Amino acid sequence: MVSLMLPGFVSAGCNKLTQTTEERSANPTVLNYISEIKGDVRLKRSEWNDYQKANFGALLNPSDQLKLSAGASATVLCNNSRVWFVPAGKVSLVSDGCGSRQQIATRPNRRRRPSRAPNETIPYIISPRNTALLTNRPILRWNAVEGATSYRVLVQDAGLTLDWETKTSNTEIDYSGPPLQPDSYYLVTVKTNTGKSSEEEQGAEVNFTVLDAQKAESVESEVAKLKQQLKQQQLTQEAEQLGLAYLYQRYDLKAEAIALLEGLVKQQTQTVAVYQLLGDLYQEVGLSQQGKRLYSQALELAKGTGNLEGQAEAQVGLGLVEGKKTQAIGWLTEAQSNYQKLGDRTKVKQVKQWIKNFQ
Repeated sequence: MVSLMLPGFVSAGCNKLTQTTEERSANPTVLNYISEIKGDVRLKRSEWNDYQKANFGALLNPSDQLKLSAGASATVLCNNSRVWFVPAGKVSLVSDGCGSRQQIATRPNRRRRPSRAPNETIPYIISPRNTALLTNRPILRWNAVEGATSYRVLVQDAGLTLDWETKTSNTEIDYSGPPLQPDSYYLVTVKTNTGKSSEEEQGAEVNFTVLDAQKAESVESEVAKLKQQLKQQQLTQEAEQLGLAYLYQRYDLKAEAIALLEGLVKQQTQTVAVYQLLGDLYQEVGLSQQGKRLYSQALELAKGTGNLEGQAEAQVGLGLVEGKKTQAIGWLTEAQSNYQKLGDRTKVKQVKQWIKNFQ
């Protein structure tokens, strides 16, 4: 592996990114989520005290139970893009319809304490950052800086074989340099005509890589299967894009997932899972303020529908992106309370540990 010596490259983050991507490619993803729901559908996770109203977009584990009243319907997109039509009028284990393989990862276990929020007075990188990519010609996006009328954009690799540069007055451009190479690490740097630079964002993992042909083919094959299944079942565009976002997240294609979910947010989706997942992704790439905004929207929607799990997950997200200790503990304490109402002792214990870490 190359030595990452350029400013802005974080070798530990790169190693983590590569290992994670390889693990995702070597192990086919397990994707169980509710892709359509009508009528009275209830969900009970293995540690919950009782059934709760099920929600579109919810991730499911094999040990979860779904209970449909007569006349209700639910569709679950499960492992390897298989579709399960949950029978009405009875209780069904998710493992009955989707198999017994466990999810690779579920919220909130992927979360980590965030880095410091980027300074809004600098052109910090929005995308791509701390992500793998399918394309070798990505769209480059950065924060608009007040008073800046032009930006100098540089793309460099760790081996110093690429040093592409352009100028623009926009805050989003298509990369038009030589095709980026798989398994190399790249860094975007943006400098304003007023002397501000994205390099002023300290300690952030902002480098990115491109999947090699074999890994990309594996992802594209799963994407094609997913789209085919969704098309055959005539499910909504939102169900397709949320499913693809979950799939991209499994392969650490965070930029791809963010782009899909931002499209749904612009359409003013009312789905808690969309805002929650997008908040998680922004937190993972180190954009905590964007994550905070989305967790707040998820929480508002979850409260409006009495979705206790959605409230708890959003409160955990808000707690982990909050820069002030007292407010962070407050959010996590509220999350802990909601998990206690559900009877989820594992989540209660996990949140208790996060609270302890803040103290």
